Amino acid sequence: MLRQDARLRAYRTDWMAWAVAFVLIAVCVAAGAEPVHGRIETLGTGPNPITVIYLWGTPYEMGFAHGKLCADKVKGICEHLAMGACLAMNCTPTDLDKAWKQMEPFVPARYREEMRGLADGAGVKLQLVQWAHAIPDLSQHHCTFFAAWGKATHNGHLEQIRALDYATEAGLQNSPALIVSKPDGGNVFVNIGWVGFIGCVSGMNLKHIAVSEIGDNFGHEHETLAGEPMPFVLRDVLERANTLDDGVGIIRRAKRTSSFLYCVGDSKIPSARALRTAMDFCEVYDPSDYPGNRLENVVYWSMGWERDGKWNHKVYDALKARWGSIDQDTGMRDVMRDLGTGSLHAIAYDVTALKLWVANASPGPQVVPGYQRDFVQFDLRRVANTLGP
Repeated sequence: MLRQDARLRAYRTDWMAWAVAFVLIAVCVAAGAEPVHGRIETLGTGPNPITVIYLWGTPYEMGFAHGKLCADKVKGICEHLAMGACLAMNCTPTDLDKAWKQMEPFVPARYREEMRGLADGAGVKLQLVQWAHAIPDLSQHHCTFFAAWGKATHNGHLEQIRALDYATEAGLQNSPALIVSKPDGGNVFVNIGWVGFIGCVSGMNLKHIAVSEIGDNFGHEHETLAGEPMPFVLRDVLERANTLDDGVGIIRRAKRTSSFLYCVGDSKIPSARALRTAMDFCEVYDPSDYPGNRLENVVYWSMGWERDGKWNHKVYDALKARWGSIDQDTGMRDVMRDLGTGSLHAIAYDVTALKLWVANASPGPQVVPGYQRDFVQFDLRRVANTLGP
């Protein structure tokens, strides 16, 4: 009986040893797993909520977290975007690949690493991610922006809009996202775009810099694909610019590709600049030398801003009527809604307060334009200190 008790105790001791060893192995495996430098939440309610993605760390770490956290959406958008772009632009995947190969040497290494991390995290082909980021420089967009500050606004804040009129056939509106990033060595910023897209067409950073853009067409002689894609130029502004001069300088010095109009605003001054650019020129305007109808402390542009020597007065008229009281409601209601611009997404920034309001087009098949939908508020200052482990 004593010997049986001893064997039982020995058995229990062996079982406990194995259990402890198993736990230790599991802990070691978990400790060695790829850490996810990010988290996600949902902003807004209703049929088309916005995914908010928080990322931090190295370029690869941020890309991997983005892909891992949103794998299904990343796969969907990369596949559908490439297919939709080919149909809309009457091109083939081979054409997209050729375009990317011309751009790739000019894409900063940190963005190429982030795309690699995105593909690895989501389990998609890197080639699909690359094609998605080549598309904006191959297409034209009918968009609008303005920036107003000081005496032009209701409280002196820098108020800015970005109305994006991309086509909705590719289904981008199905995966809207606010991507809040804290890159190692760079500024905290929010990129207003889509899941699976690391380039920027709209955004604001913690240094009170905001960006807007419009695609235009100044002729093939002013365009090339052997340059840095526009979404990475604007991402550079958010990630690297601390002042208005920094932002303008980044665009001016970039190896640019196609015809684009830009707006860069800095609420610390406050002021903004409108830029008219292509491969071979970069013109920078303030309100005093603006080439259209001028308003004090206001710059603005809209696709079709000048045709055959005639100016499009609609944006000017809307802003002139509200000069001295311009605010985010002016941008959301009186410009974007009344003028019908911002079909894919419509954004109003209060750059001074680091707040924005965004509305996205509804999912198909019967798409409601973004400017007709409810705007959702986001406060960059409030979330900036929550980034990181």
